[in-house]
Amino acid sequence: MPATTVCRWLPQDPAAVETFVSNLLVRSRIIHGRHPRTRARFAGVGENLETATSGTGIELDLGCLRQHYPFAIGQEQDYTVRALHPIVQEFQDYIEREGVVYAAFNEMFEQAPPPQNEDQAKIENYVDLMEMIDTNLTTAPSFGEGVSAMVAAVPFYGIISRFCNTPAGYNAFTHPGVNERFCRVFTAWHDYLISAASTNVIHDGKDGWLSTAALNAMVQSAGGNPKQDTFDNFFICDTSDPHYGFKSYDELFVRELKEIHRAVVFPDNPAIVNAACSSTVHKLYCNLKKTDRFWVKNTPYSLNHILAEDDLVDTFVNGTLIQAMLGSLDYHRWRSPVSGTVVKTRLISGATHPNPPPTYYAACLDDDHKDLDVVSRSQDFVTAISTRALIFIQADEPVGLMCFVGVGLGEVSTCNVVVREGQVLKKGDELGQFHFGGSTHCLIFQPGLTVAPIDQEGKDLVGSKVRVGKDILTVTKQN
Repeated sequence: MPATTVCRWLPQDPAAVETFVSNLLVRSRIIHGRHPRTRARFAGVGENLETATSGTGIELDLGCLRQHYPFAIGQEQDYTVRALHPIVQEFQDYIEREGVVYAAFNEMFEQAPPPQNEDQAKIENYVDLMEMIDTNLTTAPSFGEGVSAMVAAVPFYGIISRFCNTPAGYNAFTHPGVNERFCRVFTAWHDYLISAASTNVIHDGKDGWLSTAALNAMVQSAGGNPKQDTFDNFFICDTSDPHYGFKSYDELFVRELKEIHRAVVFPDNPAIVNAACSSTVHKLYCNLKKTDRFWVKNTPYSLNHILAEDDLVDTFVNGTLIQAMLGSLDYHRWRSPVSGTVVKTRLISGATHPNPPPTYYAACLDDDHKDLDVVSRSQDFVTAISTRALIFIQADEPVGLMCFVGVGLGEVSTCNVVVREGQVLKKGDELGQFHFGGSTHCLIFQPGLTVAPIDQEGKDLVGSKVRVGKDILTVTKQN
């Protein structure tokens, strides 16, 4: 397996992604009053779906549609045909108004590989795409067992992934105007995910986050044994509450581990660097260059781009970098890998770092058109173009100045820094969090140090899943 796929956002089998997309597309077309197969309009905005579908031959499963309608507790559940949210409607208008964008959003459908199953519904054009984006605006990620859980955790990426690895898709998803509109979409989605309405997925029924399968998966991801450990043994929660005390989907997503399960190994040894996140180690890279061709597959990292031309870039030239990726079930808080003092922090908004928006779905194009998870294969690339948080720390010797880089990917792109300049840190102190989805992060060290990996239970560090606080590197000064 290539090094760039040590951790994934999407299952390797494209059929799993296509099934998720097809099922969502069918629901999305019905919600917007279009026939799931012919795409012909059968009802107008505001019409009752049960009445409108009567006699049409359309199978209407209100149970499946419920997750996309933000009904309040006690509110009458009236399933009506939806209009596009104003933000999504403006996005569609922009596509149709801007010639370059319009061409890209049409050509990428021609360039993308067809789904394997011809009998499944597929996204035909940008109209389908906009309606699916609109459907997701009021949908919190649900839990699905097996490979379907991976797609459900990053639903927007699941929808868009088939088009990311195309030239037209690259042009579309690197266009500033397109990313500005994605930013507006995700801001609206994030508002929903921090609302009480998003707790409709926090239950113990099918696909609920409190189902036995979901609780076991979160415990296992945190390093526990579901046969012996329970969710409330690992995470701070209130099991007497119907939602375990989580007031929104986002509160569940950034759930806090109990201290014993994030304990720092060798807390007083400054020559040991600990894992800042629960994650799978992607790469350990030496001799960093100030500027390099980061857009070429499997290329070196480019410090000037990762650190957004920070005035401390030169400090790390010829230094060492370690990168690791977080899955959607992982613990998404960052904790200090060293003891020391915060020198400064910065939030960078992506390829156009002086100003928003981030770059969400651009990836390093390659020839693998069967595996749809192109962003996961582009981990080094995305460190230079995505939203990221920079936390420079003057660590105790021998480490010296180092930098934590948190990279928000896709619909995540939300990095929350909770430390400030001058703050004194101990290993394990909280630095910040990722919100709403999977992410990646880097630790960058100065030259003149020997940064050596620590084997994990007899296996190489690279490719290993490590829990937050685990010892992962030794650092010594070179003579």
